[in-house]
Amino acid sequence: MLSNGPSSSISAQARHEDDDRWLRTRRRHRVLSGICTMLALMIAGAAWYMYPILKRHDSSLAQLIHTQQALDKIDGSLQQQRSNVAEWSKDREQLRDQVTRVGREMRSRIEAVRKETGQVGENLLHTVQAQIERQMDAIKSRVVALESSRDADKVRIAALQEQLSQVKGEVGEQNRQLSEVRRQMENQNRDAGTESRLASLQESEQRDRESVEAINNRLAVRRIDFELTKGHSRELAPGISLKITSTDTAFRRVSGWMWVLPDRRTIWLRQQGAQEPVDFYGYTDGNRRELVITSVTKRSVAGYLLLPKEAAAAESASSLANAGTATGTASE
Repeated sequence: MLSNGPSSSISAQARHEDDDRWLRTRRRHRVLSGICTMLALMIAGAAWYMYPILKRHDSSLAQLIHTQQALDKIDGSLQQQRSNVAEWSKDREQLRDQVTRVGREMRSRIEAVRKETGQVGENLLHTVQAQIERQMDAIKSRVVALESSRDADKVRIAALQEQLSQVKGEVGEQNRQLSEVRRQMENQNRDAGTESRLASLQESEQRDRESVEAINNRLAVRRIDFELTKGHSRELAPGISLKITSTDTAFRRVSGWMWVLPDRRTIWLRQQGAQEPVDFYGYTDGNRRELVITSVTKRSVAGYLLLPKEAAAAESASSLANAGTATGTASE
């Protein structure tokens, strides 16, 4: 019993150390198992957490690849655009040169046309000036003719007035002689020779009165004012009709015709100016008539007609006779 004492205590101590070692090993194993479990859980959690990120990363990589391809295409387009811009710049330079060349050609053509136009305008101006000068010469000649006609009329009127004054003087002298004769007749108790002389003086006085009346009738003029619509005819005086076919308000001219019934003739008005008298004479009496246009509008004209009183009465009688003849012919 005593001999086994120390060895049994040693084995107990070895068993106790083995138990402690086994406990420590088990405890370490448990700790390592826990740590491994925790690591596995952490790895599983990380994998579970990183899986969608990786998927998004893959999709991002795919999008990046597409983006890179798009950038490559854009780069190609930019290169193409750069080449196009270079070509466009070249074409613009060529176009600018063409525009400059066309501009020079257009300027040269414009200068040529301007020279031709200036020459044509100058020729046209000379032509218009020549026409105006011809018209002015014609107007001056007409004015001279009218002035000469007016001067002749004035001379004729002055002569008639002088004749009238002489006739009035003779009539006054004859009236004085008639008064003297009447006084002598009263003194001589109606002597036969005095009566015959008185009758002669009375006849002479009557003739002088008729002569004075004739001169007064020749000097007397009747004015007939009128206003006529374009395109219509109107009888201004018995036997004298007027029709206006066209008017020119810019130059105050008219065209048309005038019909003189007693003479059975037509007087044409071609571009007749305002305030320019149209003179015409009667075939039967030789008296002067005058038509004057005073106002010209787009649709009408106005003026007056001068007629000698004797001619007016004769034309009135002639027109009435012609009207009566025409009425008799129509009734037959």
